[in-house]
Amino acid sequence: MTYNFLTVDRLPPSRIAAALAACLHVAFSEVDVADANGDQDERNWDALVLCDYSDTQGHVSQSLDIYIPDSVRHRPSEAELASAFSIATNTVTLYPAEEQIPSAYWLATPEQLVTRVRLLSSDDDVASYFIDAAEAYIPQLPHARTIQLPEIIREYPVPTPASLALAMAVNSLAQTGEKVAELSPRTELTSAVDRALAYLSEWERLTRRMASGWQPTGHYPADMYHAALQSREHVDQLHIDLQEPISGLLREVLTQLDNEFKTLTQSDSGHEIAKATGTPRLDLLKRSWWWQRRPIELPW
Repeated sequence: MTYNFLTVDRLPPSRIAAALAACLHVAFSEVDVADANGDQDERNWDALVLCDYSDTQGHVSQSLDIYIPDSVRHRPSEAELASAFSIATNTVTLYPAEEQIPSAYWLATPEQLVTRVRLLSSDDDVASYFIDAAEAYIPQLPHARTIQLPEIIREYPVPTPASLALAMAVNSLAQTGEKVAELSPRTELTSAVDRALAYLSEWERLTRRMASGWQPTGHYPADMYHAALQSREHVDQLHIDLQEPISGLLREVLTQLDNEFKTLTQSDSGHEIAKATGTPRLDLLKRSWWWQRRPIELPW
């Protein structure tokens, strides 16, 4: 198993080795730590734990690549080892997040705080890293802005089974030769149906996020919530132009998702959305019912 860590402090090899030995429950002599750019001839390649380190610049001082074989009984997750390593070395440790975003990282502190951060890097000969923002205040990094990181939320995969089922049903109508005005002779969806499905997916993603407790971060920016409500508005506008049986199928899915949305929200006459987005509340009162509701637990 391989772990990739970045540390805010530059640690001597002996300190790294002692921390890894304690965290992985192995003897100190079974940990080999060496400069990745140094002489490799004197290394103990038979050690249970191998760690290469290299110096970096900027807000991060060191990069660690740690390898432990299957023979080591205690093999914690990357998150678990990062937290334990931070405590053992009294430093801040970063490790990559699951999302395929180069700047997406987790950060663990000796005080057992774990939070998301945005890490920017340069392509210099010696790597430079800059912690631009974090989702919680980090005393060791007072320069980092404390904000929600929308890129994490946008990239997080949210299943939309209801929208997918509707898209499959529409395609099925075309394949069986059903006479539907919205389908071309070549069974391609027209722009109106295509856009309705796209907006419906956004509406479904919002309900799924709420139901999951706003995974993956527990937060959700108010402007993204506002955009999802706008998507519901677009579905309503497009629905008027659709004919049966597509119109009826869309109506069924909308009813299901609208009911889920209602159970996860409460009426507040648009107060929270107006306050969070700067939209005049009188404007919201003129709009459809979903603009008058707010999440039971505010995520912003």
